[in-house]
Amino acid sequence: MRINIFWILVLLCQLTWAQTGSNLLRGNINLPNTSTSFLSQGTNYKPKNTVSAEKREIDASNAPKNHVYISLHPLDFTPSIQPMEVQITQRAKTFYPNVVAITKGSTVSFFNEDEHYHNIHSVSRKARFNIGRRPPGNVYKQKIKTLGVIRLGCDIHDEMAAVILSLDTPYFTRIKPDGSYQINALPDGRYEIRVFHPSFPRYSDEVQISGGEVIKNIDLQTP
Repeated sequence: MRINIFWILVLLCQLTWAQTGSNLLRGNINLPNTSTSFLSQGTNYKPKNTVSAEKREIDASNAPKNHVYISLHPLDFTPSIQPMEVQITQRAKTFYPNVVAITKGSTVSFFNEDEHYHNIHSVSRKARFNIGRRPPGNVYKQKIKTLGVIRLGCDIHDEMAAVILSLDTPYFTRIKPDGSYQINALPDGRYEIRVFHPSFPRYSDEVQISGGEVIKNIDLQTP
């Protein structure tokens, strides 16, 4: 029995080692010079002449250049993923941040920091949910059980929109404002590399990761 337990432990160690690594992928993602945003303002939306400093700050943080996520999807093994806890705030009639990436099975907390009621719901066919009307100060947690792009809206405020990107891999990151990115702790192997931006077609390619550092620069194309 001791021998069997020993070899079981060895096998578990090998499986753990197979999904850990010291490789990294880094590079730059170049966006076209455009102000295109994925946000779709409803027909009832009428922009005001005066915009608060808070609203300007939130809009700057939610700028299209900040919507880009890069993810690596192993082709040689199935990665172990852990659920996450993330928060999307409603403030100044805006989702903040309005794009988040998570692993499937994660929980998203919707925190109403606004002075208005909000009705948060998914408009994606394969990931329907509606958390109902929520007053200021309310926090509601929603578990995300499906993969893919989940688009959010508010029944009360047509101008509000957001995206949850649910992934089947732990290897992803949001690019920095200068377009650079880096993903660490990658095991050797082949990966499908994907770049997500709500306004552009999804970029996809294959990359071999081994030998320490791999550099991959990407140019996104306009729709």
